[in-house]
Amino acid sequence: MITAQRTWLCFLSLSLLFAVTSVLCVHWGETSIDWSDLWWQSENLSSQIFWKIRIPRYVAAVLSGAGLSVAGFALQSLFKNPMAGPFVLGISSGASLGVAVLFLAGFSFGHLGVLGGATLGAMAVTSLVLFVSSKFNSTILLLIVGLMVGYFVDAIVSLLMVNSSQESLKVYISWGMGSFGRLTLDGIYLYFLAEIIGLFLILISSRFLNTIPYGENFSRGLGINVKRYKIFVLLGASILAGASCSFCGPIAFVGVAVPHLAYLIFKTTRATVIITGSSLIGAIICMVASFFQTYPLNSVLSFVGVPVVLWVVLKSSRRFQ
Repeated sequence: MITAQRTWLCFLSLSLLFAVTSVLCVHWGETSIDWSDLWWQSENLSSQIFWKIRIPRYVAAVLSGAGLSVAGFALQSLFKNPMAGPFVLGISSGASLGVAVLFLAGFSFGHLGVLGGATLGAMAVTSLVLFVSSKFNSTILLLIVGLMVGYFVDAIVSLLMVNSSQESLKVYISWGMGSFGRLTLDGIYLYFLAEIIGLFLILISSRFLNTIPYGENFSRGLGINVKRYKIFVLLGASILAGASCSFCGPIAFVGVAVPHLAYLIFKTTRATVIITGSSLIGAIICMVASFFQTYPLNSVLSFVGVPVVLWVVLKSSRRFQ
């Protein structure tokens, strides 16, 4: 009973913090807005700033924070590795490669093409990492594979950049810096749909994620189709990471750090609780990061991510042993 009360209290507190941060996020900006104009006129400067700049930025921060956090939790559970995450395992690098091929090779398929390229790249790297983890039960080796994938992707991108046009290079370099201000109103619906699909695949796998610490034989004994749910988790995490990468660029630390903050707050390993909690925490952190628009996004996020990662390395690795 105490645990249930604690869980609901934590959810209530996070929900209130989410609401307050949301209001601040849409109000925050270099240009002041006359809020009365939003209700009576649709073509004035205030309306244009609100609907075309601040709302897309707000949606990008919320969806990226929630999506990457859930993807990080799913990957950490699946690989039984506290350092697993889209950025650390090279999955974001795979998504970046998919985007780079489209941008630097001169292809243009709109938001759908970029999303598809990022998702395919993320899935390819995720499958590779899963193969390595099934052959070698080593946390260090898994992290080395992620690091090597990142270097390999950087090498391919460098080769693509040599023969790319100046305009394509500018687009790719701007995208690679990461920003919540890149999402447009046209892309919101596609981004939202991708997030729903990714979250759905991981949510329906929550029972499987709960049984992972006890081994695959235990999962099968409960009638769980391990192979099917592994595919669901990998596909869901790839879609979430690919969507975030395609619309906002590579974003570091959120996927690996936020799930551990959720564990610390909720004091439980129940998948549904951590998924929901991670979504709220990730969204809040990314909204706060969006306030610092004049600074590189990943530099701001590192102030949260680095201390958490160090704490995980020093204190929390025993949970996955």
